[in-house]
Amino acid sequence: MSNRTKIRVTYDSLESYSSNGGNVSDIIEKDTGRPVAQTRSLPPFILPVELTESAITQLKAISGIKVEDVPNEENR
Repeated sequence: MSNRTKIRVTYDSLESYSSNGGNVSDIIEKDTGRPVAQTRSLPPFILPVELTESAITQLKAISGIKVEDVPNEENR
C-alpha cells in the first residue's frame, strides 16, 4: 500500500470552485474510492483526506485552489 498524506483543499473563490470543483472531486474520488466530504458553504472546503503523492501532485497543478498538509494528531 502506498504512503498517504492528510491534506485539506480550499478554493480561492467561487469562480475557482465552479471551474475546478468537478476535476478536484474526480481526483480525490479516484484516489480514495469514495465520495468527497466537503462543507455546504460556497465555495466549499474539502474536509481533510488522506491521499497518495500522485493525487496531491495532480491537485497542486490546478490553479485557483490551495492544497495544505494537515498535521497528524500523533505528531503534535
